[in-house]
Order: sequence, then C-alpha cells, then structure tokens
Amino acid sequence: MKWRLAFLVALVLPELPLDPFGGGLAASLRHPLGTDDLGRDALLRLLLAGARSVGFASACALLALGLALLLAWRGRYWRGALSALRSLPPVLFLLPLAAAAGGLGGAALLLLLGLLLAPHLEPPLRARLDAFRQSPAWAAERTLGATGASTLRRWAPWGLEQAAALFPSAWLGALWGEATLSTLGLGPGPGHDSLGRLLLEQLPRLATDPSPLGWGALAVALALAWSASSSAAPKYG
Repeated sequence: MKWRLAFLVALVLPELPLDPFGGGLAASLRHPLGTDDLGRDALLRLLLAGARSVGFASACALLALGLALLLAWRGRYWRGALSALRSLPPVLFLLPLAAAAGGLGGAALLLLLGLLLAPHLEPPLRARLDAFRQSPAWAAERTLGATGASTLRRWAPWGLEQAAALFPSAWLGALWGEATLSTLGLGPGPGHDSLGRLLLEQLPRLATDPSPLGWGALAVALALAWSASSSAAPKYG
C-alpha cells in the first residue's frame, strides 16, 4: 500500500516541455525510447504517465475506502439499494455517462469512481465491523458509558487497518476504470497524461507503425495489473 501512496506526488508534477521540431526521433542514447510526435522524451513521458496513473488510482482508492467505511458503519438503511448497485460493475455506469458528457475530467472521474467503488467495498468492511460490534470489547465500551468520540479515537486505527487490507482491490478497480475511459477517449483530456491516454495514442499504431513508447506503455499496464492482482489475492497458510 505504501509504495502506491508515494505516487500521489505525481499528480502535481509539471508537464514535460514540448519540442515539435524534435518529434518522432528514433531511439538513441539521449532518448532511449525516442521521442513522441510533440518532441517529448518517450521514456520520461512513460514514467510520468505511469506515475500519474498510479497516483490517481491511489487517491481514488482512498476516497472509495473512506466512503465504504461510512457505509459499513452507518449505511444499514441503504443496504437494499447498495445491493442492487453492486449487481453491475462500475464501468457500466461510467461508459454511458462519459459518452453522454463527451468525456470526464480528472476531478469528476475521481469522485465518480470513488462513489461507484465504495458499495463494492462495503460488504467485507461491514463483516469485519459487525464482528467487532458483537465482541466483548465493544460491549464493555457501551457498558462503561464511553462517548462516541472516545470510542472513535480508540478504535479508528483498527478500522483503518481493516480498510487497508482492501486497498489493492480498490486501487486496481480505480486504475482500470481510468485506463478504460482514457483508452476509449472518454477520460480526462490531454492535460492529464496517463497510461490510458498513452494506450489511446499508441495501440492503433502497434499493428502498422509500432513504437517503443507503445510497447512500453502496454508492458507497464500489464505489469501494474499483475502486481495489483497478486497483492490483492488472498494468502493461505
């Protein structure tokens, strides 16, 4: 979890300088992957786009987990609606909305993905919290007349630890939600470079005019998917 949170810094990094007269250069010692059509160093752009995608997914996962904790703690009145919402994957809500709006900006996509991922994270969090609420420790708190604020201060670290276990799953859902919309041209605009935007530009060229940047973007996306899937998988033994 910690290494993904470190990439939040990438969300405020500046854009790479443009050099249209140096666009389309082949790979060299100065530019190991060449340059893109606007003269940006392809390796630096790949690293920046990957870091921004990871940072965006981390921010979205934190938002989704925070909302899921609130739903698990106080959302018993909406459990029927949440159950119906969980029957469909978030992308099925995102695609028609993004298409109707002509694309979603970074902030709007962050908020919307967080809202759509939270109901899917609520059941496992609720199961953990319900086990705690039925424990002798919780009964003792209530019997001794502890206030809600004191209970929250004492048990908030434990609740955050439970939520942290679900972070890889939330992170993977946010990563592929942003990547899917960006690859389809429905995500944030050119001002928000990401792996999805790189794939949008490069995937159509791989069959006819492949570039190291295109292969590199595809390799990084697959590596991130493998990393998140392996860390999210349950461990036995």
